[in-house]
Amino acid sequence: MRLFNFNRKKKEKKEEIEQFENPTELLMVKLFFESEPIFKDEKIEQELKKRFKQIELPENNDKPTNSRHYLFKDYQVKFEEGNIPAQATIFIPDENKIDFSELNASFGQSWSWSQAEETVKKCSYELLLTDLMSRNLDYKERIEYFQKFVASVISAMEPNAVWIRNSEMVLKPIDFLEKSSQNNYQNVNVFMNVRLFNIQGTESEMIMDTLGLNSLGLPDFEFRFSNYDAQQIAGLLFNYGHYIFENGVVIEQGNTIEGIEENSKWKCYFSHSQLEPKRIVIEINNGG
Repeated sequence: MRLFNFNRKKKEKKEEIEQFENPTELLMVKLFFESEPIFKDEKIEQELKKRFKQIELPENNDKPTNSRHYLFKDYQVKFEEGNIPAQATIFIPDENKIDFSELNASFGQSWSWSQAEETVKKCSYELLLTDLMSRNLDYKERIEYFQKFVASVISAMEPNAVWIRNSEMVLKPIDFLEKSSQNNYQNVNVFMNVRLFNIQGTESEMIMDTLGLNSLGLPDFEFRFSNYDAQQIAGLLFNYGHYIFENGVVIEQGNTIEGIEENSKWKCYFSHSQLEPKRIVIEINNGG
């Protein structure tokens, strides 16, 4: 558990916010390798063709040494000027040196893999995968095509570890493949994390949140508590996050959701997050 500092005094007034949406963000995944990665173009293309019907692949005689660029014609992004295919890139940094400092928060919040830090720190090389020109897509289509793309590259390149920057989660490659493929890749199993922090200066208070929904333009959840089991709260937040992903932002300011106790109703308020990164969250108030 990581410590987090902020004023212990609870808010007496809910802060008024002007908007209830987060701006969409670049989707970013890094693959880590112990040995220097070399593009396995034929394998990557084979894996992509398993998951996509229409792909524009790089020309054989025009492939740069440090990047690859793909267009996915199955997913058309609407702009005023017309439609263009969703796109994605693979990039090898010029100086292939892993910045472990940007992963510190993720090491502490990657609950499903206790060897995440140990494994990543044995690696010396990375590949960067991002989406491009896809923010105007419906968020379910966007996460679907990008997870198909990442799964294809992982299957072909066989990295030692996978880092999802948007959710601050480090995963075994096999876990990414299994979790991301559910519901035809239209899910947030790896692009939403549930994080836990102790509150410094208190004996038992904790704060938990989801992270990753914000990247898709949705609100995350945040809950400060002291008298509940953290695993129970984690399960609730995970379910709340999936509900928002499946149904959209159907919760309104002051609505209630089901709590832990039988017949309990907890109020929801849109607010600015107490935890970094700063974003719009649905803050849960159990009346305590």
